Amino acid sequence: MKYIEKTTHLLLTLCLLAFATLQFNDPDPITWILFYIICAAVPALALVNRPMDSVFWIALIVCGIALAIYASGAYNYYLHRNEEPLMQSMNPEKPYIEEAREFLGALIATVFVVISHVLARYRKK
Repeated sequence: MKYIEKTTHLLLTLCLLAFATLQFNDPDPITWILFYIICAAVPALALVNRPMDSVFWIALIVCGIALAIYASGAYNYYLHRNEEPLMQSMNPEKPYIEEAREFLGALIATVFVVISHVLARYRKK
């Protein structure tokens, strides 16, 4: 079980760091690189047996803010999902497509942060 947990924390860390790396070509790279690095800190600390509740809560708050900011764009995309593919180039006339992608990225990061935290808490007990 210990190796499965360590492997999970490693994969979550690497995935979030890969997300951060992909943000270099984004229009606002600093914001999203920092976002994913903050989120990657949760599984990275759990990987080295140093989970910190404060880092988890900071990451969760940052995730919540990102989800709140882009929720309206995600909902707008949901209303147009049959007409617009999510994977298309950025279009200034349809900002909700980019906002939906950013919402999904923040949602994935939130899930990864929570999974890592729950695994670390389970291991402590």
